[in-house]
Amino acid sequence: MLVSILTVYYNRADQVEESIQSLLSQTYRNMEIIVVDDGSTDRTLEKLSQYNDPRLRIITHSNRGFTRSIIEAVRQSRGELIAIHGSGDYSYPDRIEKQVRLLQARPQVGVVGCHVENANKVTGTSALFHKFNPNESAVDQLLRYNIFTHGEVMFRRSVYNQAGGYRELFKFTQDYDLWLRMALCTQFATIDEVLYRRYTLPDGVSASTEKMLVQRYLAEFARQCLEQRRKSGEDWIDRYGEHSMFFMEKSKRLARSLRDLARIAALQDKDLPKAQRLIRLSLQEQSHLLGVICSWGLSIMIKHSAIKRLGFSALENWRGARRKLAGGKSRVPER
Repeated sequence: MLVSILTVYYNRADQVEESIQSLLSQTYRNMEIIVVDDGSTDRTLEKLSQYNDPRLRIITHSNRGFTRSIIEAVRQSRGELIAIHGSGDYSYPDRIEKQVRLLQARPQVGVVGCHVENANKVTGTSALFHKFNPNESAVDQLLRYNIFTHGEVMFRRSVYNQAGGYRELFKFTQDYDLWLRMALCTQFATIDEVLYRRYTLPDGVSASTEKMLVQRYLAEFARQCLEQRRKSGEDWIDRYGEHSMFFMEKSKRLARSLRDLARIAALQDKDLPKAQRLIRLSLQEQSHLLGVICSWGLSIMIKHSAIKRLGFSALENWRGARRKLAGGKSRVPER
């Protein structure tokens, strides 16, 4: 079975060598590697072009964004099976072989993942990611959270086509939207081994609360689209395309997610105005009293923290002014 491995690069020159070599070193040989350079402005394309292997093909175009680039990669690929690989990430040597074996042995399965090592280059920490539960339906799990990281997955082209493929509306969470629709068409499975290493980089989605905000709105919309499909066989995007998000409904799930994001903005980013904006957005999603009380309480805590910070700043300014008045010759006693 021919496997098409797809990866999209944008300004990742420093992450090319280890990542691409991990694909060329796979024990499974019947494969093509399609690398999209999405209009990089650094030396990414130059480094990609240094490889001389008949299995590797480079597509380069002006910057279109990840979703459009991965759609183009799928369109130009030929494999019966499609494996995704994140730019700069690392696939263990037998990842492709083991995922192919499972799909060959279990024709009812259309999507397969694996255990993932999450290596955070910002904090220097590492953790294992594995959320899939084989004893529960993929649909029920996906309605709560994304059970696979994007780069670990291999899926059948037939299932991709049946589900409708990636959708351009999803700038982020394009994988999550696809998994949700695939879960209505096929079974999911996983290899119970670490076969993939995913890197968190300083310019990734998780490093920006603004990107995470967009991501969480899109994730909730993807869930609502799934619920719509289960009821009527189509969703808002099928009906209204790019205008479909006007029909997004208020959601307790999104309210909780926005509260969590507000905590991140307040405690990690130390951005209190941003945290308060997120709390306001959370309150707009509330339809039950407990959620309103939780958001209101968190808002009070954030305001209190802001007042304390402003008070400390004012005290420091007052002390500085007293020192200036003293002309630096004698220290004015501070109370």
